[in-house]
Amino acid sequence: MLSPKALLPTSDAWKAGLRFAVAGGLAYAVAEYFELAEGFWAVVTAIILIQQPRIGGTVQASVDRVIGTIAGAVVGFIIASLTPSTTLGTAVALTLSVGVLGVLSSRVQSFRVAPITAAIVILSPSSHAVAWISALHRVIEIMVGCVIGLAVSLLVAPTRSDSSMREESSHALALLARLISLALDKQEGKPADAEIAKLSKELDTSFRDIAKIGKEVHEEEASHFSRTGLDPICLRLGLLDLQTAVFVLLSLARKPWPDSIRDVMAGPTRAVADAICDYMLALGSSLTAAQPSPPKDEMNTAFVAFSSSAAAGVETWHTARDSAQLSKSSKDALADPPALDGTAPSYISNVSFALEQLRYALDKLAECTDGTSTGANRTQ
Repeated sequence: MLSPKALLPTSDAWKAGLRFAVAGGLAYAVAEYFELAEGFWAVVTAIILIQQPRIGGTVQASVDRVIGTIAGAVVGFIIASLTPSTTLGTAVALTLSVGVLGVLSSRVQSFRVAPITAAIVILSPSSHAVAWISALHRVIEIMVGCVIGLAVSLLVAPTRSDSSMREESSHALALLARLISLALDKQEGKPADAEIAKLSKELDTSFRDIAKIGKEVHEEEASHFSRTGLDPICLRLGLLDLQTAVFVLLSLARKPWPDSIRDVMAGPTRAVADAICDYMLALGSSLTAAQPSPPKDEMNTAFVAFSSSAAAGVETWHTARDSAQLSKSSKDALADPPALDGTAPSYISNVSFALEQLRYALDKLAECTDGTSTGANRTQ
């Protein structure tokens, strides 16, 4: 059940309401001024387009609606011209046009409104007698609505896709940082499975949003409505690489630290993981503020300390094993002593590899943030 506080409109909600009001009112005023035959279609179109939260989405929706409207008007005009102006003739025209355009709309997104436009043209009064007039009116009314919706999206409390891309990427970084912390909790034997599953689902949603917004960024740039120094493809691929590295660490964390090295390695691993998480959060803040990536000094220092601890941990394990083996008889000297876990060195190596993968992914992501990554030219 929603609380009263949750029902209160936010600043974004007020801005959305303002855009709706301006788009609807302006479309109606233009339709009345030019005495459009059915001006309400201009109003409806403007309101539908303004539902897109960002300029890039409005641009794409406008293009799709114009293409679909023209296609629907042309097909509706042709079929209405070839069928008699009777109930049966109208039924045949409607069935044929909507059926043909329905097939196209299922394959091409831009044709989604084409069946609706064709139906409007065919069902309009006297459509069979003057089909081209009916079709032309629908195209003009829809295009007026598109122009108004796009103009309002650009000029009234605009939300640019570039800003949304940065904010959602920062959100994804925060989720990934939390997953790293939970991986360490699980590695140390603490319960974390439920929260890991919850955050993984939230992360999937975030990545879907990033992919969608990235396309809108390209739409804005292609339409010359905005310019950005951030390559959305580079950013999304960098985040995906980071996600892969985090999931490798999560996979390793299914098995806790071996008893023989837990006391030596748990602390340094937690320290370097905390430094990585702090850097990820700082990188997210830099993205949101459109600033250069933060310095890596603290993270690099933590990696140096971890590497020293890892080397010492492996050396300590080998020393303990050699000492235990010397005390045993020569015939079973090659067997691992019961007190030592033979997988400990490989476990340290795997954790070190996972952390280095995180570091590498963050380096590439920082280059992308600074606009210097060669990966900016990678294609989807």
